Amino acid sequence: MVSLLAGLVTAFCGPIGFVGLIVPNLVRMFYKTARHGHLLLASGLIGASVMVLCVLLIRIFEPIMVLPINSLTALLGAPVVLFLLLKNIRNA
Repeated sequence: MVSLLAGLVTAFCGPIGFVGLIVPNLVRMFYKTARHGHLLLASGLIGASVMVLCVLLIRIFEPIMVLPINSLTALLGAPVVLFLLLKNIRNA
């Protein structure tokens, strides 16, 4: 049900909003802490870093082809979603 809702949010908000769905889950996995203040700050910093990395990658490929940033965020985020889904299925 959660995966369906995440897909629905992504469809309405676009794949850049996809970063906002994926990064907090990754931060929670890496920083095994329950302090929401730290998680919020880390999510903001890592999310911004991911978007800057995506923009830089788009700029590198710009002479070859023109890619919108949302296509690159979807390409980077889809494997992460699959990984999180498979991890949750094994733990359930």
